[in-house]
Amino acid sequence: MDLKNVQASEKMADALVAFHNKYFGDNRKPEHWIWEYKVSYPDLSLFSVMMQNGDIAGTLGMIPIYLRVAGKRTLSAKCENALVTPEHRGSNLYLDLHAAQESNCRRKGFQFQWAYGPQYKSGLRCGFSVHKNAICSLGAVISPARVLADTLKSGKKGVRERMVEITSAMLLWLYGSARRATNARPKNRYVVRTEPLGQRDMDDLYQRLRSRFPDMIHIDLDRNYLKWRIYDHPFIQYKNYFVYRGSQLVAYSFVNAHKEARVYLTDFTYDDIDAGKFLLSRILKDLAAKKIGLLIFVGNRENPLIKETLNLLRKRGFVHIGATNFHIRNIQFKFDETISKLENWYMTGTASEGYEV
Repeated sequence: MDLKNVQASEKMADALVAFHNKYFGDNRKPEHWIWEYKVSYPDLSLFSVMMQNGDIAGTLGMIPIYLRVAGKRTLSAKCENALVTPEHRGSNLYLDLHAAQESNCRRKGFQFQWAYGPQYKSGLRCGFSVHKNAICSLGAVISPARVLADTLKSGKKGVRERMVEITSAMLLWLYGSARRATNARPKNRYVVRTEPLGQRDMDDLYQRLRSRFPDMIHIDLDRNYLKWRIYDHPFIQYKNYFVYRGSQLVAYSFVNAHKEARVYLTDFTYDDIDAGKFLLSRILKDLAAKKIGLLIFVGNRENPLIKETLNLLRKRGFVHIGATNFHIRNIQFKFDETISKLENWYMTGTASEGYEV
């Protein structure tokens, strides 16, 4: 078996995207791959490709993301695009990809790896701690008419499946509407802006959150990350909400609003529960006016802060609609106990690739 491991370049983008589209059923373009791996910290990004007789047999990407671990800025690797061809599943090819990437990660200064994804046994084989269904999704139907229209025009689903989805959507809408009707909107003592007033406002907000949870792990939402992931995203349009009480930022949200049938609360963070209620009411009002179909929030349900958020969403009519696993693997980080505790990880949709969530 003639296998060769290489690091991908932009010249391989077409072949790599075609490989993933074939097996994942996606319609991504080479520009998606280039944005993901060659825009934010391109010198740190890693994308390992296993070639066999000139064809791609497997891939494994590592996206550089700086996290705050108990306040300390730390370089981590987000695992993405892990895929091997069917004939190699069950072989050591996946292990070989991870072994090669571990060496590369050490050399680049990555401290640990992490990922979202349904894999379980393969993750354990590669040395990850795999937390089942830790990343959960809650959803609420805002406009049943939009969901109805989207479901009816779907050519991939049979009549029975469409009827089930339509019935479920109507029930979710009735349930959510009833829940939201019993919750009064908080008094308007807040101001909503489309961008932060000051450069340190986000840092100050997270510093206050870390004072409550000293071992908290979260993405360092510095200007570079927000520019890449949110503000200048080439394929997704976000609506940004920054809520102030006086001069203090007390809540914010990024709403993935480029599609009308399915919208994501990509991030929804607050350190003042009243500000959180106010912000959620404002977002729901805005989306209802645009007749958005389904609104979804994704987060680590073991984290205390996200537990509070999930409870708030449930009181506003959101229900559980899915979950996936969370993977953690230490490479060379000194404080293994901190990163191994799932409850420390404050992870929402800003940790995703950004195509959907």
